[in-house]
Amino acid sequence: MIWALFALAGAVADAGYYALVKRSLARTDPFVLAAGTFLATSFLLLCIALLRGLPQVGPGLLPAVFVTGTLNIVASILTFRALQTTDLSLAVPMKAFTLVFLIVTSFLLLGELPSLLGILGILLIVAGSYVMHAGGTRRLRDPLFRLASDRGIRLMLVVAFLFSFTLPFDKEVVMNSDPVFGSVLVMGYLGTAMLCIALLKGTVPGQVNREALLTFLVIGAVLALDAIAINTAFTMQIVPYVIAIKRLAVLFAVLFGVLLFREAYLRVRLAGATVLLAGALLIILEAPIGPAIPP
Repeated sequence: MIWALFALAGAVADAGYYALVKRSLARTDPFVLAAGTFLATSFLLLCIALLRGLPQVGPGLLPAVFVTGTLNIVASILTFRALQTTDLSLAVPMKAFTLVFLIVTSFLLLGELPSLLGILGILLIVAGSYVMHAGGTRRLRDPLFRLASDRGIRLMLVVAFLFSFTLPFDKEVVMNSDPVFGSVLVMGYLGTAMLCIALLKGTVPGQVNREALLTFLVIGAVLALDAIAINTAFTMQIVPYVIAIKRLAVLFAVLFGVLLFREAYLRVRLAGATVLLAGALLIILEAPIGPAIPP
């Protein structure tokens, strides 16, 4: 059960991260914000790693960092492109399908396979997440029905597929280091890549000031908490179950959206939340206690 508490903490931090990013995007270029946030996260995690003592790293650390970092860079670029051409309420529901793909990729890459009840719980979470994300559309089936005609929605489905590969490699990073140090390298890689893109676009000058640096540190601190919580859960449980519980971030994101941004469609999203919570409860009750990864 402890793994679920860490995953749930990651869900809260994840929802807070996206709420802070959404508020900050109004005044900061997306690539500048991503670069500053990831680099700040890497710096904060490095401070924690130095205080804890650097771990003994395994031979698979750098390859795993390279793979997950590169795929996350591609996924971020595709996400930005998708959101430039497609409504948020149509694009974001596609991310729910990461969990479906993850059942297969986690088995192929890590040999991890949920039980039948666990798969049912995952599918309930996918359905609940989809309903909550798509609650602002005219019909819940709109995102799926527009797959053939809307390039942005297709790009987001590709993003969901890419994330199903990054997550097993995220666990490989933890297995070859610890819940803190590996993420120092991943976040540093992501931040450096985003900074290079921002510099090539010429959007950095004028965007970085004292207020922006404070924003980067605040969001970076929340993202660091997210990384530590989820990575710790990875040491206790299989990836599909951990990420399924992390998808409860959708529930917290809706609450933040209602409280901070006065978003509507609360009734439909509460219906989705009920399905999502039922899936989460099924997973928590069904999931065996996995062996911890040795330090």
